[in-house]
Amino acid sequence: MQNKVQPLTSSAVPGAERREAERSETERSAAVGTAEADPTATVRPNPEVVAKSKRRRFTAKYKQQILTKADQATGSGAIGALLRREGLYSSHLVKWRRDREASIQQGLEPRKRGPKSTRSPIGG
Repeated sequence: MQNKVQPLTSSAVPGAERREAERSETERSAAVGTAEADPTATVRPNPEVVAKSKRRRFTAKYKQQILTKADQATGSGAIGALLRREGLYSSHLVKWRRDREASIQQGLEPRKRGPKSTRSPIGG
């Protein structure tokens, strides 16, 4: 025995009645196109992601300010709030503290990435 599924016919489904405030899909699609002309419409930000992100660079002065604020932070969650507010990670603090403890001022300056040049700057 096989169970057959009967296809729904238009007589089997009650007629869809639209309320006064409801619109069909085509009416809604058309309304989206006219929203740009409406000056009272809310402007949505462009959700597209930039193809090439830019690496952040922090100055020595900024790093020292953040380390000072982190050292002064007292209370539960104060450092976490500082990191969230500044858009930093805890690993930033760890590295910057190590550099500070090693008394390497050059370590607090941004470093140039990539392989070191083997060519002489004098030429030759």
